[in-house]
Amino acid sequence: MSLNQLPTILLIGNDTALNYLFGRFAERCGYRLVVSLEDSSTGEVTAVSPVMIVFPSLEILESFQSLVGELASLDFPIMVCSSIADEAKARELGADYCLTHPVSFDDFQSTLTTVSASKRA
Repeated sequence: MSLNQLPTILLIGNDTALNYLFGRFAERCGYRLVVSLEDSSTGEVTAVSPVMIVFPSLEILESFQSLVGELASLDFPIMVCSSIADEAKARELGADYCLTHPVSFDDFQSTLTTVSASKRA
């Protein structure tokens, strides 16, 4: 299967270390990671057609609230990396899933499995 045929995870944000980590996690799970650094639009997200959109922090999710609001009617699950203490706020801001710190491969893979199962249901 070529890289372009793999299901896509869209990462929105500019955190080099997390971008690399999520790229490795995605690759191990059979996905490709596309990184959008800033100014993402609904059209760009739709063109990528991700199985999931990831925000590396609560602050980045908060700064993209207009985009999150526009995506609410589309079927793109949103995951954010946050602390356990911020999970309620993350959900208020539109996150469907929270990946708590410290981020681990097992948690990432488990979230992808949950997203895939909910899309099939």
